[in-house]
Amino acid sequence: MNKKGRLPFFVIGIVSVYFLSILSINIAAPDEVIEPENFPTNCPEDSLNCSMIGPNPHRSENLTELRINSSLEEVMDEVRRWIDSQPGTEVIGDWQGQTHSVFRTLMFRFPDDFVVMGFCEDGDAVLHIYSKSRLGVSDLGVNKARILSFNDYMSNVEMATSYCT
Repeated sequence: MNKKGRLPFFVIGIVSVYFLSILSINIAAPDEVIEPENFPTNCPEDSLNCSMIGPNPHRSENLTELRINSSLEEVMDEVRRWIDSQPGTEVIGDWQGQTHSVFRTLMFRFPDDFVVMGFCEDGDAVLHIYSKSRLGVSDLGVNKARILSFNDYMSNVEMATSYCT
């Protein structure tokens, strides 16, 4: 068989390996919705693939919350707007005070969970954020960058001032 005759088999082989890799990733890390009563309280100790802004901050510059002087409804609408503006995202769970989305990498579609929980406290809307890769030991800083980017966005976006109840 000449070189030209082998090329289609080579291409089919590469494409097959790619699709088998994506299938394997989807089987190894299926979507499991994190419901409000199961919001994670912390990241695994010494984790390099999880970041959290919350009572037990992890890889988040020790931020323990995002506090916004607005209604919870308006804040959660803005959370959803930010998520919708990000590439490769899909919301898989949405409640009044929490949203769970999945961010997928472009090439191999590795899934990262991104969960935002909001509640009212002392008249402010308070957010806790959890972002974790489902597979692997390290996320190469992606989840930390994601929650810090989200923090920057939420800290600078214009929202009507109101009392959160």
